[in-house]
Amino acid sequence: MDLAFAALLSDDDEQVLTALTRIEKEGDSNAIPPLLRSLISSKENRVKQRITNLLYQVKASDAGSVLLMALDNPEFKTVRPTILATFWNAGVDMRDHLDRFVEIGINGTADESFECLTVIENQEIWPEKAVREALVKLKGPVASETDPYKASMLNDLVSVLRYRIGKED
Repeated sequence: MDLAFAALLSDDDEQVLTALTRIEKEGDSNAIPPLLRSLISSKENRVKQRITNLLYQVKASDAGSVLLMALDNPEFKTVRPTILATFWNAGVDMRDHLDRFVEIGINGTADESFECLTVIENQEIWPEKAVREALVKLKGPVASETDPYKASMLNDLVSVLRYRIGKED
């Protein structure tokens, strides 16, 4: 797999696509960081789309922890929305990490807030205590957000969380 990971950084798109085929067949969660690096460095849209599709289909049992580490890695800052979208597209169970998604929703970009909202909407189960804590954490940031788009995302996030505990607006 090391050769496939190295090929992901090639300037030859065909070589990258061949490596992606091998990773799709044999890869595991160790492929996530090299895929993200290739996503950042690639200039070809078909390569970017293929990488994104692979990420969105990741089924490795430890994919959640690898993706959480990727969110904290400054190297992957430009692809954080894609990392966040991977959680919900791949159906990665993140029920123990609501606080992390709320934190990113509050402090991240508007696009990151949107993806966090989508993760939270699509996660089947959130512990009630975590939902209540998240609602408290959101109170100040929702009121003070100046970007109308992000404010809308945060308000929607509050609505989704309130719905989860039976307190619809």
